[in-house]
Amino acid sequence: MRVIRQSTWAALAAASLLTSRLAAQDLAARVRASDGIVNVVYPSRPSACGDGRNFIRNVLGSSRGIYYGDVWDSRDAVPCTHGPARAAATVLGGEVTRLRVYVGPVPTSPPDVRTIAATSGETVAWLSSLATGTSSRAAPDAIFALVLADAPDPWPLLLKIARDDDRPKNVRSAALMWLSQGAIDHLGIADADAHGSDDDEMRTQAVFVLSQRPKAESVPELIDLARATKYPAVRKAAIFWLGQTGDRRAADVYAELLGIR
Repeated sequence: MRVIRQSTWAALAAASLLTSRLAAQDLAARVRASDGIVNVVYPSRPSACGDGRNFIRNVLGSSRGIYYGDVWDSRDAVPCTHGPARAAATVLGGEVTRLRVYVGPVPTSPPDVRTIAATSGETVAWLSSLATGTSSRAAPDAIFALVLADAPDPWPLLLKIARDDDRPKNVRSAALMWLSQGAIDHLGIADADAHGSDDDEMRTQAVFVLSQRPKAESVPELIDLARATKYPAVRKAAIFWLGQTGDRRAADVYAELLGIR
């Protein structure tokens, strides 16, 4: 078996990083080429589905969904179809000022809307640059779009964002929220409360009440519940509400639960 020296691995890693940066720059330049709406279409997670316009479900395997507008009552009447993700970027003055993400059939675009088909690698590199950029107003939405990509989980990047006190609060909050969902999915408790008992509902309500207490009181207890409790629904609730506190310790707990640094 041929042995690859450490220096060779370093060179390969550097080349891969350079390729990713060039891909991000190329896609970013194409998106920013003119003002208006630009659809970036890219492969989505195998579990994700939607109608391409109003809702997305099964982002991380859970049946829970994300809905745009007043479509809750009709959600079961419209098929949830797996398909590509579509990041609709609003470009103004060469900057992406807004990002709206969809999954499912790609609708026909109006003549004034440009559409770019991109690979997962290109899209992840571009979205990562938006999520970590110092001036991107679309950073929180870029984080969601990253989670939807058919690519390795973005948890290491989201941990970096969540731990960066120089990042805007709404960006760190978005990173923590999706890290909480990633930890819940990783532990296999995403649907723990779907068929819970009345006692489970009371316990999860108690976790919510706890989360509203001052951080000095609530965060340590939420951390203990997130790390270990015999009630899966309670653990799920604790993991979620811990992230909602915005406390920096939440990122460390999520890293522990996800098995990463």
